[in-house]
Amino acid sequence: MMLEMLRNGDLPLAPTVLALQLCLCLGINLLVAYKYQYSKAVAVLVAFVPFINIYTTCVYIALAIFHSRKAKNTGNPS
Repeated sequence: MMLEMLRNGDLPLAPTVLALQLCLCLGINLLVAYKYQYSKAVAVLVAFVPFINIYTTCVYIALAIFHSRKAKNTGNPS
């Protein structure tokens, strides 16, 4: 239904993509922030900045990978 609305032009593409991008970045940032006890306020703040949120989400994913590899090497689950 949403794809049909995008094809017909009833639903504009740019705001739709921006909203989907915001939801995806916010979800990933908050998931990583909750799991590794990072600041939730910063995670929400950087997710609301358009186009910057893609890069900050990549940083949050990299931090999660680094944190999990560090815990695996030391043998301490955290």
